[in-house]
Amino acid sequence: MPATRATGQTVRADKLSFFPIFVKVKDRFAIVAGNGPEALAKARLLAESRIAIRLLAPEPTRELGVFAIQADANLVAGPFNPSMLDGAALVFAATGDAAQDEAIVAAARERDIPVNAVDLPELCDFYVPALVNRAPVAIAIGSEGSGPVLTQMLRARIEALLPQSVGHLAGLAARYRRTVGRLVPKGAARRRFWRAFFEGNVARHIETGDMAGARRAVTQLLKAPEGATGFVSLVGAGPGEPDLLTLRAQRSLLEADIILHAPAVCARVVALGRRDASRVAIDPDTVAARLVGEANAGRRVVLLTPGDPATQHPTGDLVAMLRGAGIGFEIVPGVAASSRAAAAETLAA
Repeated sequence: MPATRATGQTVRADKLSFFPIFVKVKDRFAIVAGNGPEALAKARLLAESRIAIRLLAPEPTRELGVFAIQADANLVAGPFNPSMLDGAALVFAATGDAAQDEAIVAAARERDIPVNAVDLPELCDFYVPALVNRAPVAIAIGSEGSGPVLTQMLRARIEALLPQSVGHLAGLAARYRRTVGRLVPKGAARRRFWRAFFEGNVARHIETGDMAGARRAVTQLLKAPEGATGFVSLVGAGPGEPDLLTLRAQRSLLEADIILHAPAVCARVVALGRRDASRVAIDPDTVAARLVGEANAGRRVVLLTPGDPATQHPTGDLVAMLRGAGIGFEIVPGVAASSRAAAAETLAA
């Protein structure tokens, strides 16, 4: 049921009471006031950004001192004085003493500095999200302070699905942005270019750590942005249960434009692809020609087979064919049925 403001206006329940933003922190500093594990946790989180850190602690612990040295933070030992906050971009009150934290909050607000009081949500001007850091890419997950355990669970799932290479890919894109702006027309052509950049051979080379190959792929893409080829993933469905797919297999399915699958593959596994991806049960006699045709049309293709494609004889022929056609590909192994049985035996024991 919609809530009602004092003015009589209704407020939709699905609207956020906090607006999520990213704040520029380079060449600025944040203050963490406190001496316990909560203060140290906030300081460690801040250390993932370029903001300078000033630690205020009456009697610094050894852990805080070690952190200050490692993070090149400014550690100020002694009682709190409101003037210590002057010029700060952000303030964290994490003393563990409610009265002391309230005093820090009041001093910050007198100076118009956004402040967060740990474990005192009613005093917070902002909440600290669970962070997935793939600098310069960042994903922040918040619950308006209502469910920190939930946000940590969601972060763990995203961490598992998001490759570490995403940040390197974004950094490479930043270096080529001006060149692309000069050579690739605005509108649909540029959108197609960037989709091919982030989903095609450039991304695959980055994921395997081949920076030279990634730069060559960018050069090829700039020469022929409309004619870029697609990519093929030979994915093993393992024993056939969705929860036994590898994380790499799940990512490949989510990125695919078309999923070609053996009839024996479980429908629940096939359904894990994007909603708008085509799904086709393929005849083994026509699979090679279909893979080449779809890839040459610029599509990302998954060939989904039971078990582990790395151990299946036809895979070698497909790999040779893809190499001969100059099509980028990967082999994503499936979990072996023997591994599943071993795990079941371990649990039973």
